[in-house]
Formats: sequence, structure tokens, C-alpha cells
Amino acid sequence: MRRYAVEFIGTFFLVLTIGCTGMAAAPGVIAPLAIGSVLMVMIYAGGHVSGAHYNPAVTLGVGHAWG
Repeated sequence: MRRYAVEFIGTFFLVLTIGCTGMAAAPGVIAPLAIGSVLMVMIYAGGHVSGAHYNPAVTLGVGHAWG
């Protein structure tokens, strides 16, 4: 259950960052840097617990191995 919670939190922050930077839609380098930074932080924070599959499709694909 802990793995799923870490995956949910990581995916939540990744999608939140993509949504917030997409709403501004200003040209520049800030959006990719923000998204990459959040992904890097979430991988370092929860990668050792869940394997850091923060794409929900990847999480569901490898979910059978967690059983």
C-alpha cells in the first residue's frame, strides 16, 4: 500500500506542475525546467520505495510484479 501512496503523490505533483506551467503558456524555458525539476525531486524522494514509475500507465504495467 505504501508503494501506491508514493506513486499517487508523485503522479499528483507531476500532473499539477504540468497543469500549472501549461496554464501560463508563455514561451521560454521555464516550463520544461519546472517539470523536469519536479520529476527529479519525486524520483529522489520516492524512487527507493516504489521504483519511481510516475507515469500511471507504467505503474499499472508493472503493478503485477509488486504483488
